[in-house]
Amino acid sequence: MNPAVEEFMHFLDNYHEDDLDYGDFKREVDLHMRRMIEGLHPLTPEQIWQLRKMREQLLWSYRFDVEEVRSLLMEESKHLEDFAPPEI
Repeated sequence: MNPAVEEFMHFLDNYHEDDLDYGDFKREVDLHMRRMIEGLHPLTPEQIWQLRKMREQLLWSYRFDVEEVRSLLMEESKHLEDFAPPEI
């Protein structure tokens, strides 16, 4: 697995649930997601689509449920490897 994806998933897995404010969660996850994106370059069109979908799920969720979105992003992150460019 790509180290950037592993780091993002590790962050999500260890997110402190004591801070359940969705706004704080959203900002912190968005920062880590941006770092992951930088570590994934070059991106395939499929990865771009998947990352855009993940970011929209984070930023535009109206349920404000930290645990639900955290779990969803963990699952969606696993699919980034499916779309990785072939190794040379």
